[in-house]
Amino acid sequence: MTVEPSQFWKSRLATPAYRIGEAASYAHISPQTVAAWHRVRLDGRKVMLKEKEKSVGLSFLQLIELAVVARMRRSGLKVAEIARARDWFTRSTGLQRPFAQLRFKTDGAEILQDDDGPLREGDVEKLISANHGGQYVWRELLSQRLEEFNYDEDTGEVSFWKVAGADKPILIDPKVAFGAPQVRGVKTGILKAHWLSGEDVPDLAEDFDLTAKEIVEALKFEGVQGENPRLSKWIN
Repeated sequence: MTVEPSQFWKSRLATPAYRIGEAASYAHISPQTVAAWHRVRLDGRKVMLKEKEKSVGLSFLQLIELAVVARMRRSGLKVAEIARARDWFTRSTGLQRPFAQLRFKTDGAEILQDDDGPLREGDVEKLISANHGGQYVWRELLSQRLEEFNYDEDTGEVSFWKVAGADKPILIDPKVAFGAPQVRGVKTGILKAHWLSGEDVPDLAEDFDLTAKEIVEALKFEGVQGENPRLSKWIN
């Protein structure tokens, strides 16, 4: 298992490491959408995500912001609402990439950030409605946490992304495997390469000390179709 020394991994948070195409694939959007979200529009409207240098890849923090925005879009939020919320969080916190550095919830209508203020009125939590200019609101705990993003309890930053979904074992973690998608330290790309060379699920599980289910999920993430006869017999 490849685990990077603790003194090195933090420098990777802002280092370009992900090509636009692979970032788009991880977030389930098109490369054109990635470009559009980072580009200043001709009508002068602000970019939804901070403008990036042309022909340069995304850092871990940029990748997470992209993934959070994609998740918010799937929840029904409009681009203008997300841009307005990000702008408010940037101004009010001073953080360059607030969607990767703050713990968020979304109910599809508002972007909500957890607030550490006291609980009141029993089952109600104090939340910030960024869509309404930072106005404090009271809302029953019906909003859905972005479960695929794991947040550091101390800093609020995203520490790793469950890139295939909250219930899947594939992680993107800047501390492990140089931030590549991996299962318990084993890159999913390596597992696919061994699979294509002829190794079967039990062989891979034994060689890499993983379960058959973990191997199957890694191969599916890498684009091996579940209908493949070598794989389908291992899918419950």
